[in-house]
Amino acid sequence: MRGGSPASPARWAFWVPAVLGVAADLVSKHFAFAFLLATPHKRHPLLGSWLVLQLERNKGGVFGVLQGRGYLFVALTVIALGVVLWMLWATKPEQWLMQLALGLVVAGAVGNLVDRLWFGHVRDFIYIEVIRWPAFNVADMCICVAAGLLAIEILRAEVRERAEAKANAKGKD
Repeated sequence: MRGGSPASPARWAFWVPAVLGVAADLVSKHFAFAFLLATPHKRHPLLGSWLVLQLERNKGGVFGVLQGRGYLFVALTVIALGVVLWMLWATKPEQWLMQLALGLVVAGAVGNLVDRLWFGHVRDFIYIEVIRWPAFNVADMCICVAAGLLAIEILRAEVRERAEAKANAKGKD
């Protein structure tokens, strides 16, 4: 049995992080860029050289790959959103962790999609200077957390399947 429509009110574990994640991403980008555009060096240390607000415009994908091919990422995002909605439709109501992860994927995808469509690039502003990690934003964090949650959900499903198979094997004895 499928979990029901993606629009079902029982999908709170999906819709709450999706909506709040998009809002947090867009609001944080707005205020960070407004602040950084007003500073002379377009960067502002928050925790010494550990954490820096830095104005970055990414016209490519993750880590800046395929610069200038925003149309490709718009198309891939639309396809990914379709896949996520299909996955959501296939989840069972008790798979709240999967729904949470899918909501975070949607938040990240939509937040960066809005940037690509509105500005022609993704606005990144969080930079960890001590490790020289590429600048990122709240949408990117949502996607990374979602990846971790999906890994946990896959492991949980594997454990459940093994337990069910063991129980079924004992029942046949």
